[in-house]
Amino acid sequence: MRQRKTLKDVAKEAGVSVSMASRVLGNYGYFSEETRSKVLKAAEKLNYKPDVIARGLKTRQTKAIGVIISDVVTFFFTTLVRGVEDVASQNGYSVILCNSDEDPTKEREYLLALYERGVDGLIVSPSIGNHSYLKKLVRGGMPLVLVDRRIRGLKVPTVTVDNQTGSYEAVNYLINLGHRRIGIITGLKGVTTSEERLAGYKRALEKNHLSLDPELIKEGDYRREKAQEATQELLRMKNPPTALFVCNEPMTSGALLTLRENKVKIPEEMAIIGFDDPIWAPLTEPPLTAVRQPSYSIGTIACQALLQKLRKNNRGRPLHEEIVLKPKLIVRQSCGEKLKEQALKLN
Repeated sequence: MRQRKTLKDVAKEAGVSVSMASRVLGNYGYFSEETRSKVLKAAEKLNYKPDVIARGLKTRQTKAIGVIISDVVTFFFTTLVRGVEDVASQNGYSVILCNSDEDPTKEREYLLALYERGVDGLIVSPSIGNHSYLKKLVRGGMPLVLVDRRIRGLKVPTVTVDNQTGSYEAVNYLINLGHRRIGIITGLKGVTTSEERLAGYKRALEKNHLSLDPELIKEGDYRREKAQEATQELLRMKNPPTALFVCNEPMTSGALLTLRENKVKIPEEMAIIGFDDPIWAPLTEPPLTAVRQPSYSIGTIACQALLQKLRKNNRGRPLHEEIVLKPKLIVRQSCGEKLKEQALKLN
C-alpha cells in the first residue's frame, strides 16, 4: 500500500521548515512569494492531501460551516444556500445544511449538534424561539452570521433585504391600479421579515390616505396550508378584497390554489402579488407579479462575512455590520391593468 505523503515530506521537498510549509498551505502568517511557490510545487509533485481531521484537532478548525434555514424547499432559501455553498467551496470549506421547519426545538437540536461537531461558524435564519441561545453561543465565541432575519440586540453580521420597501412598492402598485380593498397574508408573528412586510403594507395605505381594515389582515405563518385557510376567509367576507398581497412563496402557492378552487378569475376578480419570485412565477396563468429578493447574493455575502470573521480580518468593515439589499418588483399579468372608473366607484 502506497504511503500517504505528510507535511514533513512536503517541507523536505521544498527545502523549508515544517512550520513554514504549514504556514503556506494554511495561508496564514508571513512568507515570501518564492517560498510559497516552492511549497505549492512540492505539494503538487508529491500529491499531498492534508489530513483534515488531524488538522482540525490541532488547530481547532474543521473547515466546515453550519447553515440553518427554515424551509429548504423554497426557491428563496435554495438559492441562498447555493450562494453560501459556492463561496464556501471556493475557500476550502464544506457546508452542513439543516432545515428547522420554523420549529424552535428542532433548531435548538441542530445548533447543539453543529456546536458539538465543531463547525468553524454558523449562518442562521433564526426561528423565534432560540434568540437567547444564539446570543449565548456568540458570547462563547461562536462566529455567527444571520440571514433574512434580525435578532434585536445581537451585534453580528446580518444580511437581509429591505422588506418594508419591497412590501410598500407592491401594495402601492396595486393602489395605483385602482384597488382600495387589499388583503394581506402575513408571515409568522414575531419574525422580523413578517413585521417589516406588514409595516410596508400599512405604510402604503397611509401614504394613499386609505383606512386600515384589520379584517383584511390574515396570518399565514409562512405555511401553504395556513394561507389557503386565510384566502378562504377573505373570499367569504361580505365585502371581499379586490387584490391580495401574500408575504412569501409557500403562502402564495396556497393562495393561488384556493383562488383556483373557488374559480376566482385572476386578475379580473382578484389581483395578486407575491413576496418572492420563484422560478415558477412566470409559468402561472396569468404570470405572477412578485417582489424579487436577491437570494443568491444574500448567501454569498453572508458566507463572505463569516469567512471574514473566521480570519479575524476586520479591515474596512465592522464585523457586526448589517447589510440590507434592495428587492425589486417584477410586474407580470396577475394584477391586470388599471381598473375602470366604474369599478373604482364601487370601492
